[in-house]
Amino acid sequence: MTRRPTDSPRREELLSQACEILSRTGVVETSLRSLAAEMGTSARMLIYYFGSKEKLILEVLAHEQRQFTPDPEVSSSMADLRAYILADWHSITRGERRVSVRILEQVFGAACAQNSPYATYTAQTLTQLIHNFEIRLRAVGMPPEIAATRAIVGLTALQGFVMRYFTAEDPAAIDREFLRLVDDVILAPT
Repeated sequence: MTRRPTDSPRREELLSQACEILSRTGVVETSLRSLAAEMGTSARMLIYYFGSKEKLILEVLAHEQRQFTPDPEVSSSMADLRAYILADWHSITRGERRVSVRILEQVFGAACAQNSPYATYTAQTLTQLIHNFEIRLRAVGMPPEIAATRAIVGLTALQGFVMRYFTAEDPAAIDREFLRLVDDVILAPT
């Protein structure tokens, strides 16, 4: 098996370019050849660095995750948690994470196909996101069983809201609906 370079500047440049292009053109619709052409390289070069289109896409997501600062400390304040959720929503929908979240949502959808190369990644990522959110809900005093359910509901709803936001004619309406979900469901008194 050929060992691929892991920390070269060229590899990092390719990952950044691929992220920008895939967020615009789509994960499923874009072939490795067309992606390479738009990046000004060859499919053979992408295979050399990443092995396959699927591995490249997973590397793009890992690369993007490394670019973000770690989550702030978990707070026991409901107001802090609400502010965190709304700041995260803003980052996902129009901030720095918007580009990679577009790819992530496509990968999550593609993971539903039988024998998908994205299934394991998606299952692990969703499990981690739900776990992280559950910790935040428990930190504000939510009973464990309610926090667990609301974490699942919250992350599942977030996926749907993100898709709606990216495809809506009136994104401001989706912002208002998301705010109602946060206040009336996720952070509602127990």
